[in-house]
Amino acid sequence: MTTPARPTVDDLDALGTAMRLVAPPEFEDGNGHVNVCHYYRLHMEGSDLAFRELGFDDDYRHRTGHSVFSVEHHVRFLDESLVGDVLSVHLRILGVGPKTVHGQTILANRSRGTVANTLEFLELHVDLSTRRTTPMPDDMVKPLEFLRDEHAALPWSLPLAGPLGVR
Repeated sequence: MTTPARPTVDDLDALGTAMRLVAPPEFEDGNGHVNVCHYYRLHMEGSDLAFRELGFDDDYRHRTGHSVFSVEHHVRFLDESLVGDVLSVHLRILGVGPKTVHGQTILANRSRGTVANTLEFLELHVDLSTRRTTPMPDDMVKPLEFLRDEHAALPWSLPLAGPLGVR
């Protein structure tokens, strides 16, 4: 069984770029590379920006009383990054259900031309007044389904956690 090649930085650009930055000196840890807490922060900031672009923003929250909650994350480290490296975050939608979004944010090290790290996630759509899951409106589901289908057609993949996904 052959393992598909990891995507190149150019491949990741097909997903769009949620954010891009140069790793600053304060990201460095005692091992001389970017500390894991900064990777996680970049994933969170990148996914927040991407979800805002998809309409899950403050206006949506205030207008509907709904939002999305993270319920599971799996982080995988594939390459290191150093201070001064150019990093970018990309969102890949893997699955969409009536109340769920399964996806992956991918942190690329553009200076090295590698995938540095991935964060696989499961988000639930929640009614903020009851703190319980509730179906997403069709106008929010359709763009997610479009991205899921577009992303599924890409000729590359990255390792996933296994049982995590939309049920």
